[in-house]
Amino acid sequence: MYGGKILCIIAGILTLLATFVFSWIAIDSGGVLYYTNGFGIIKNLPTMFTDAEDLEAILDIPAFAFYIIAGVFILFLASGVLQILGAVHRAPIIIGTLVVLCITTLLFLGSTDLINREDWIVNILGTDEPLIEGFIPLKLFDINSFDLGLYLLYAGGIIGLIASIYGPSEFF
Repeated sequence: MYGGKILCIIAGILTLLATFVFSWIAIDSGGVLYYTNGFGIIKNLPTMFTDAEDLEAILDIPAFAFYIIAGVFILFLASGVLQILGAVHRAPIIIGTLVVLCITTLLFLGSTDLINREDWIVNILGTDEPLIEGFIPLKLFDINSFDLGLYLLYAGGIIGLIASIYGPSEFF
């Protein structure tokens, strides 16, 4: 039985669903509800390249760092596909899983007062326009708290980690 391949596919599907269907965190900023999910990152990627100086003033991060952050987020958006490709080779599942676990851990750490979470969500991670009103992104928990998508993203990373240990080869 090729359990590693099955786990790679499960991890990839779970990561893709958590990235694009579920909300990770929803906040109310000035009466506007912002959802964090993959579509928010896609919407804000051009801003990271074109208005890095403006973001530098808002988030107090050097402008050149936004190019690196944008590259990591592009890799993050592709991580579900990389995890599925891990069913063929071991390297994509390792890369995709490490990126998912790192981003998810940073989102969990964002709940502390180390960074201004509202500024990051409004300017980098979030969107105020749901893809399908009331359905996508699917928000299940209260505003200003972690939502189901963040936990599913973390679960996809952990399953991907287990799958990367087994790899695509046969085991008993």
